Amino acid sequence: MNVPLNAAKKRVLRKHLLQLARELYLHPQTDRAIASNLKTRFPALSLEHVQELFNYLEQKELVLLRKNGSTSSIQITPAGIDVLDGAVTVRGVEASSGQYTKLEYQKELRRKILSYCNSFQEYFNEDTEILEEFRESGFSNLLLEEIRFHLWYLDRKSLLTLNTYSVGGEQVFMARITAKGIDVIENGVSEAGVS
Repeated sequence: MNVPLNAAKKRVLRKHLLQLARELYLHPQTDRAIASNLKTRFPALSLEHVQELFNYLEQKELVLLRKNGSTSSIQITPAGIDVLDGAVTVRGVEASSGQYTKLEYQKELRRKILSYCNSFQEYFNEDTEILEEFRESGFSNLLLEEIRFHLWYLDRKSLLTLNTYSVGGEQVFMARITAKGIDVIENGVSEAGVS
């Protein structure tokens, strides 16, 4: 028998689910894997609780929910990232603090990616080229994975078009700005998590 979760615990758990989904943004996480991961910290958490939390997050459009028979999996959406970054709040998810509140840095980096891609509107820009340009302009500690995460995020917000391909076993991200991305950069259109 499941012990009911109170509202405060649900808010905390929803945030934890979003954090797990963000860390593995390219790889949807199953309900069983998440339940197992959270079991040490929340021993009373059942698979049914996780599925209930998944459903809530999907209804708020913070994750994409996929069902395959009796198994469900989630993948975070840009709206879920915006909640974790602190760009927007959702009453049913614990407010962000700590490592996920570098919002101004995140916004600046995303705007700079858009600006860089805007300079070469007709071309797809390779992730390593973008990283090299950023390192030369003062972002010396920036990692390729961080650039890729933001390219993925901007693609999911339809501000960039992202293509990925494999070369010698290495994945390469290529991005080109969209009309919506141009509007954010050139016309001051507001976009949560970016402007």
